[in-house]
Amino acid sequence: MTNTTWAGVVAIIDARYAMLTRLAGQWLVEPQPEPIPIGEDSEYEDKAIYIAVNRNGNACYCGKTAPTRVLNRGAAATRLSQHVNGSTSKRDEWVEYWVIPLPDATPGHVVSTLERTVAARLGILLVHRTRMPRQRT
Repeated sequence: MTNTTWAGVVAIIDARYAMLTRLAGQWLVEPQPEPIPIGEDSEYEDKAIYIAVNRNGNACYCGKTAPTRVLNRGAAATRLSQHVNGSTSKRDEWVEYWVIPLPDATPGHVVSTLERTVAARLGILLVHRTRMPRQRT
């Protein structure tokens, strides 16, 4: 097993975050133009795009939240805690995250498209686990 190094691709700076929030268009709730330490809540958003960054401020990971139940804390913080609790490399290397909050009414396909677009703008590959059908021989 190899350890993943979350070196990041591009630094998230104010201007880059502003550009990414503009991609959300009418679905943006309100920009949160400051990084949030991993482990702290962003707000109480239900749907969001989040970008984990390392100590150098480089974007390491882009994800989405679209929970099917109401959470007691921000969905982005909840999802990130799941990531870092499940991976030593993420826990060691991810220090902050940026969030693009979306209203609960945002359709799932919009959230998914925005996640892909943000990741592409940052040069981050998205890895979605889907079960591959077995090949019969």
